[in-house]
Amino acid sequence: MPGQIATAASSSPYKQNISSVSGYGGEETNPLWTSEISKEDFQKALEASIRQAGLYSDRGRYSLRADILSVEQPLVGLDLKVAMTVRYTLTDANGRMRFDETISSEYTAKFSEAFVAVERLKKANEGAARVNISKFLNRIGVSARGGSIAAVS
Repeated sequence: MPGQIATAASSSPYKQNISSVSGYGGEETNPLWTSEISKEDFQKALEASIRQAGLYSDRGRYSLRADILSVEQPLVGLDLKVAMTVRYTLTDANGRMRFDETISSEYTAKFSEAFVAVERLKKANEGAARVNISKFLNRIGVSARGGSIAAVS
């Protein structure tokens, strides 16, 4: 979840109007191999972000779908860069698409952030997800940026 999220403007068509978050993609982390971004953890971070922005309502007329299309991770390295691509769609109660955009993001975890490579990869995953959610929120008119590491891996 991005660290700094402004509340949506009262003029936003999405303010208190998104009632659900769904999607596909991502992979569960295998503790014996490598850190991954799971669909469930990404959706939790996304839902927490839209709640913080004042976009969520149980009676909202829009459904948000966030499909993780790809997560590119290095196998080795000192600085680890993860690139993530997510397709976001917002549909109204009548099934009409109101927003459809594919957003790419990347984050590099520096060697100084974590000595152990698995921890650096986890930070890179979380950073890429955090940046992606921030970009989505910005595209729908909510100011969001940076912040602490999201719990998405």
